[in-house]
Amino acid sequence: MNSSSFTTSALGVRIRQQRQLFGLTQAELARAVGVSRKFIVDLESGKETASLGLALKVLQELGFEEPGAKQAPDRGEEIARAFQQTLEGRDYEYALRLVSEYAAESLENGRPLLRQAPELADQQYLVALAALTRWVAAKTQSIIPSWARKVAPSAEPVFLADKIYPVGDRMKQLIRAETPTELKDLNVWMRERSLATV
Repeated sequence: MNSSSFTTSALGVRIRQQRQLFGLTQAELARAVGVSRKFIVDLESGKETASLGLALKVLQELGFEEPGAKQAPDRGEEIARAFQQTLEGRDYEYALRLVSEYAAESLENGRPLLRQAPELADQQYLVALAALTRWVAAKTQSIIPSWARKVAPSAEPVFLADKIYPVGDRMKQLIRAETPTELKDLNVWMRERSLATV
């Protein structure tokens, strides 16, 4: 941005666009940051008297980088493509590995990397990725992307390992006991230690 385009109204437009990219309403963003909806309205409209400290919290929540900081490329589309290709090839062993890699990289980046829903024919993996995205958002205290909030729980229990080899009832009980709440809520069952943690 050159200095003539760096205005409060230009910043407000960028904030609104980023919020919409996340699929958030003004009220949802306000709740995530801990401010009033009116503050978000004022910020997006370029009101010059908005608190700088709170504005910075909004920018951070929406994933804006500090000026001069090296910005990591958005890998969401690449990750979604990897899942799509792997599942189309029915390589469930590698797909399970991708789940751990997605979790680890998202945690390392401090937010879920899948901002848009991946186009997957395999509904179990779609629900599992939504659950995992919610888990990452809870662990990193970041915004849950809109697509992951909208995914409904699976009608059948999802044990991704079942796609590779049959999982016995005793093992399923152990998995259920060690599954994080965000996954349980969508009827997805995976032990937290199977997910990468930092």
